[in-house]
Parts: sequence; structure tokens; C-alpha cells
Amino acid sequence: MGEHLLMTLPFPKPEPLIEALHGAFPDMKITYVRHEVKPAEAFFKQDVDVPPEILREATCLATFGFVPDPSDAPNLRYIHFAVAGTDHVSHKAAFTDPGMAITTSAGASSIAVAEWVVGSVLALTRRLLLFREMQGEKVWGKEAPEEPAPFTLDGKRMGIVGYGSIGRQVARLAHALGMDVVVYNSRPRVTAEDRRDRNWFQPGAGDPDGSIPSAYFDGQSKEELAAFLGQGIDVLVLALPLTPATKHLIGEEELAVLNASGGPAILVNVSRGQIVEQDALIASLKKGAAGGGEGGLLAAALDVTDPEPLPAESELWGMPNVFVTPHVSGVAQQTVLRALGILRENLGRREKGEGMVNVVKRGMCD
Repeated sequence: MGEHLLMTLPFPKPEPLIEALHGAFPDMKITYVRHEVKPAEAFFKQDVDVPPEILREATCLATFGFVPDPSDAPNLRYIHFAVAGTDHVSHKAAFTDPGMAITTSAGASSIAVAEWVVGSVLALTRRLLLFREMQGEKVWGKEAPEEPAPFTLDGKRMGIVGYGSIGRQVARLAHALGMDVVVYNSRPRVTAEDRRDRNWFQPGAGDPDGSIPSAYFDGQSKEELAAFLGQGIDVLVLALPLTPATKHLIGEEELAVLNASGGPAILVNVSRGQIVEQDALIASLKKGAAGGGEGGLLAAALDVTDPEPLPAESELWGMPNVFVTPHVSGVAQQTVLRALGILRENLGRREKGEGMVNVVKRGMCD
């Protein structure tokens, strides 16, 4: 039996991309099954109706979150995720199979996500959301706006937790805006080799050699994280994977340290909602909105929440200092092209018996 690639993705069949795969691998059979996702459902919904005979034949799988049981797909030996994170499926049996190659699209969405991060921060710091609201009301201006005065980002400090593909592109854009960048990882990045980007990245993007940050911090304890958060950070960006060790990494104590070290900060989360204790986040945002020396976050930009979808009754929806989007920061035409480009490269490497890029290191935190 020859190679059979099964693709289950949440958009119409990308004919040009599939034709390109056929051209590169003429002997490979390709089956496309659209992964239907309703707007009210979580983006990584895993239920996909694939004919049993296709599952039995498939040797390779490209997916967002559909991972079949080994008994249903006995010939499957390679899974490529068209997303960067795999926490939503890491409990699947495929992740314990030493003979299963698993890769991600880390780096494919980094440019889109970084643009969302900077765009959201600018919208909050320059009061663009307020002015959009005024435009809808056909109001030219307000005599005494309640929101804090706008400020530019040059000279401000950005802290990034998780210096992977996304964090590096965020740092690139922040540095171009004149911000100082400091980063935090679970493991040390001491030497020049340690700081190099080992994931796939778009040429000309990111921080391949890790030279942008003015300081690297690391640790796996609350004390080490607090030391980082106490560096006078104005904008804190969360871009790390969700693991048992990072769940609720940011809670009441961490937010207090963050806001005390340099004044009220902006929190940006493009990782997973469970990294932040949501009740503590809401309480801090309320303090920040109240002002009057109460402390608390100045604002938050959230592309992820806990849970997802965010319930209609959540206080986050109506908070004036919060910008929420439905886990779409990485959604862009180029993201899809890059994700499938990584798949194509890895299929070629696999065919030649070479090492693949973006291989999931099972059991590692970052």
C-alpha cells in the first residue's frame, strides 16, 4: 500500500494547495474531509465524520484536532497539526506511540498573531476602541473622557512569557516600536546556541538568533516568575504552551507583583485561557478600571479565555478595559499557506528519511 494523506481542516477544500501536494508527491493519494465547525463551538472541536475505509488506509494525517483511535487507523504513522499547540489532543493514544511521528505548524501563525498582539495593544493604549464607539454615536469628542490618557509604546517595557515562534515575532514588532523586551522561559537560555530558534520560521521574521531581548529570565517556581514580573513590565504577553505546570501560572499574586513593579500593566494572552486564573484576572481588571490608586491591570487583550467559547454571562464581555476575540489571532490566508508549506516540507523529508521540522517533543514543557 502506498502513502495516503488524509486532510481534515475547517475550511473549504484548498484546491491549489492540494494540486501542489499532488505535484510534489504524485504517488500519494490525498483525501480531503472538511472539518465543520459551528460558530458557537470551540475552534478545536475534534469530531470529524471520516469514512472507516479512509481511516484504515491513511498513513499520514493533517488536522487541527482530529486524532483517530489506533484501532480505527492501523496504518497511520505521521500526524501534522495545522496549529502550533497540541495540548487539546495530547491525551490521545497517538502521543504514547513511539512509532508515530508528530509535527506542528509552529511558526506558521506567528506573524498573524504578532500583528494581533500589537494591534490590540495599540487599540487599548491609543483609545481606538473608544473612538470607534464615538464614531458609531456620531460624536466628535468628549470633554472629559474617563479613560486614561493615550500613550505611545516607545520606551515602554514588554515582557514575554514563552519565547517561541510567536514570542519572537512579537518581540520583533515591539522592538521596532522602540520597546525594551525581556523574556521568561521555563529552561535557561544562556549561550548563543541556547537562544537560537529551532522551530520553522518565515524568512525575515522572528528573532532567529535570540538577540532582541535585553534580558532573559527562566525558572519553574513562583519566586523565579515573580522576579521576572517585578521588572517594571508595561505589557505582559503570554505566548507559552499549556501544560500541567503552566495551568493557572498567572494568578492573584502574580498580577499583584506585575502591577506593583512599574504601575498598571496591560496583559495580552494569545496562548491558552487556562494559563490565567480568570477570577483573579477579572478582579484585577476591575481594580484597574476603578483607578484611584487601587492597583490592578490597566487593560487586557484576550484572544483566548477559560472556558471557550466565552459564556454570554461572563463579565469580561462588558468590561471597558478589555478587548476579546474568539481565538482568531492566527487566522489569516498566509497562515494556512505556511502551515501546509510545513506539511509539504516534512512529507518530503519523511520520504527521504531525513529529520522533520517542528517535531513534538512529548513530555517537554517548552
